Parts: sequence; structure tokens; C-alpha cells
Amino acid sequence: MNDENREKIGSVAGQFVQQAMELGLTWDEAVAAFGLAAKAAAQAAASTSENSNEDCVALARQRLDEAFAIDVRVVVTIDEARHVGGDAQDNPLLATAHRRQGSKLH
Repeated sequence: MNDENREKIGSVAGQFVQQAMELGLTWDEAVAAFGLAAKAAAQAAASTSENSNEDCVALARQRLDEAFAIDVRVVVTIDEARHVGGDAQDNPLLATAHRRQGSKLH
């Protein structure tokens, strides 16, 4: 994966995390939503390629496992948290972000 693709993927992942926080999803709900999106993308890829649905889903699972092995850092500023209207006690994702130091979400 080249640097341009890494940047694009990082941007999508950051937007996904921010959207999950704004919607008040718990971390496990956010992971489930991401898994559903990955499966839907795999099925869409299968419908436009020569690969079978099972092959695309298997590749999606492999990519998810590989992604979980990548070290990431998610940080949120206190001001950003106020902007989304979330309270840390109502949102486990936000509570975790507050505990892990505050700066801007990347």
C-alpha cells in the first residue's frame, strides 16, 4: 500500500470514528457497523468482478484482520467533544478518548 492510499484510508477511518461518536454508538456497535460496511463492500466488489462473493468476503475478513494488527492512535480534544454534543458518560467511545489524553482527532 502506498502513502497516498494510506492517507485515504486514514481519512475514511477517521471520518468513520467521528461519525460513530456523533451518533453515540458504543465501541462494539461501531465495530459491528464497520464489519457490516466491509461485508457490503465485499459483496459490491463481487458483483462487479470475476471473483465470487465468498472470495471477496474472505479477502475482506483478511484485510480486517490485517487492519487490526496496525498500530493506531485516536485522540480527541475537549473542544471537539463539546462540538459534537457528546457527554463522556453517555458515550463509551468518547469516554475512552478523554481518558487517553486530548488533542485533535486524526
